[in-house]
Formats: sequence, C-alpha cells, structure tokens
Amino acid sequence: MNKTLIILVFAVIVLSWNFIFTKPKIELTDPVRVLQGLSQSIKYKLAVKKYWKENKSLPDAETWKKQGPNIEVDISKSLVKSIEVGVDGPGAVTVYFMNKETIKLEKDIAGTKIVLIPEAKGERLVWLCHGTMVKEYMPRKCQN
Repeated sequence: MNKTLIILVFAVIVLSWNFIFTKPKIELTDPVRVLQGLSQSIKYKLAVKKYWKENKSLPDAETWKKQGPNIEVDISKSLVKSIEVGVDGPGAVTVYFMNKETIKLEKDIAGTKIVLIPEAKGERLVWLCHGTMVKEYMPRKCQN
C-alpha cells in the first residue's frame, strides 16, 4: 500500500475514534450561565402578561402575593436565588442571583439582580430591563 494512503486511513480512524468515543465538554461562559438563570423568569413573565390581560393593570408585590398564581421553577441548578413580582414596580419580575460552589464564575454576583419591567404598548407588553449585575454578564439589551 502507498505510505500516504496508510497515514490518511490512520488519521481517519483516530479522528473517528475521538468523535465517537469521547464526550465533548461544553463549557458555558459566565454571561451564558447568567442568561440560563434568567430564563427561569419566563413563567413569571407569562403569568404577569396573563394577569395584565385579565385585569387591565399590572400587579404590585402585595397584589401578586394575594392574587398571583403559585409558580414553581427548579432553580437548584442555576445561579438564581429567588424570583419576585412587583417589588421593583408594578408587574416587574426581579431575579435575584447568588454564587454557588458548583458553578464557578470569574466575578462575584452574590446579591445582584436583574429586573424585567413590563411596559404596555397597545395590546401587548414589552419587557425592558436593568439591574445591579456585573455589566458584562447582563444581556445586551439590559446594559444601557
């Protein structure tokens, strides 16, 4: 056999072995880890939207505690400490973050938050945001 052909076949076998039998490690960046946690707020945003459509107003924290639905999300594998509605304004969904031993971040995010603020635009809600999170970790639309 030709020496070049043998080397080529060997290279294909080695590459195939790597793709088939090794588990690729996907490392998330710190901003993606924060976004992953922020995605926990989707159920809350949908519930606020439903409340707004039914009541033609946005709930404050006290109203939400009395009339808001009981929303359960599994935050155990995220950086989210808790999620509240109405604390930072009517209908606002506030996501509080914490550090976790199992999820290492370059910068400290303990006690920071991202606030999602609903704004009525005709027949729909548009969500604005701001927060105290490290700027590089915040979604781009929240960095202003």
